[in-house]
Amino acid sequence: MKGYIYIAGAFQTVNLSTCGQIGSPVDNDPHFWTTPPTWGICRPDLRASAEPGDFVFFVLPKRARHPQMIFGYLKVAANIPHSDAFARTDLRSKRMREGVPNGNIIVDEESRYNRFDKGVHQSRFEKIKRHYVVGCETDWRFLTDLRIRQLASTFVETLGSVVGKSGSSAFEIISRRGLSNLTEGQVNRLRRWLDSA
Repeated sequence: MKGYIYIAGAFQTVNLSTCGQIGSPVDNDPHFWTTPPTWGICRPDLRASAEPGDFVFFVLPKRARHPQMIFGYLKVAANIPHSDAFARTDLRSKRMREGVPNGNIIVDEESRYNRFDKGVHQSRFEKIKRHYVVGCETDWRFLTDLRIRQLASTFVETLGSVVGKSGSSAFEIISRRGLSNLTEGQVNRLRRWLDSA
């Protein structure tokens, strides 16, 4: 088991009521809006090596509608091609469609580029479609705005302590590449902190 953590630069809000409003992105990856949680578009480099049992932590960007903080995590249950994800009946709600949020399965019924992505990821489609991470239905967390605000003031200090690297911001600790080598102990420390009363 290993852990990943990265800054999900396109994710803006954990509030479904404000997701994808005019002038803001649709927060569809990772997709926590329906169960199971999934991760299918961002960071194909990290998704390619994610295996069942691994954990992935997602961090809000600085320009999000909430303070910069971990906003969710999932335990990997499966890593499959997007075409297989499209075929699964339990993942129908993850298919890209009109509406907000619009899903994170980037293929259509014929495994071609899904027109509802509106060209955003078309140049990287071949790389993105290879790996679709399905989270465990029972081992995941999507934080509320209130919980994010409660923990945000100690986030950078806690993160630095867990990974053994100091910095004045999440970016200084995680970097643009993210971290892909968290140990089981580090994963458990982050989860305990997020899940604490």
